[in-house]
Amino acid sequence: MPGGSLMENASGPSVTETQKKEVCAILSVGCDRQAAAKYVGCSWREIRAAMLADRRFASDVHRAEAGAELTHMQNVRNAARDDKHWRASVWWLERRAPERYGRREAGAVTPRQLERLVELLAEVVSEEVHELQDRRRLLERLKQITGSLDPMFCEGKVSASRPDGQALNAGTTSFDEDSNSDEDEQ
Repeated sequence: MPGGSLMENASGPSVTETQKKEVCAILSVGCDRQAAAKYVGCSWREIRAAMLADRRFASDVHRAEAGAELTHMQNVRNAARDDKHWRASVWWLERRAPERYGRREAGAVTPRQLERLVELLAEVVSEEVHELQDRRRLLERLKQITGSLDPMFCEGKVSASRPDGQALNAGTTSFDEDSNSDEDEQ
């Protein structure tokens, strides 16, 4: 299998440095994270976990994805001067980043909108639930829900314009309790 096997550590499997480099190379040509994961022999969840644990790898992944998108944006820009070939890049952009470039049906909910809803719910829980144990339990459940959105989009269980299987940026959603939680424990 390309990239070797996963290394085991105290917290479970992790993506090797070789696999990280291969993932970035694959993303840089326009493949999605799921295809990169299959190629290197791990799951996209393991890639996401590696990104959360390694900020440099996360940055490299985002840069590789942006670079591939930039190539197609340059094609669209250059092709605008010549009507022959611009449609191929538009097709790619609609499928690679449907939230920004795809056509939307009326009432369609994007992954970003769902993520923001969960963030708002977490804020409400933090503000309204005064019992520390209850607040922690509810925030943990919201965190689990956000984590489960990724597979639902990949498996097509949620109707949204995200056919590429790319993971939601769940790492940016904060489920940490507000500064009052320390006071509640005392």
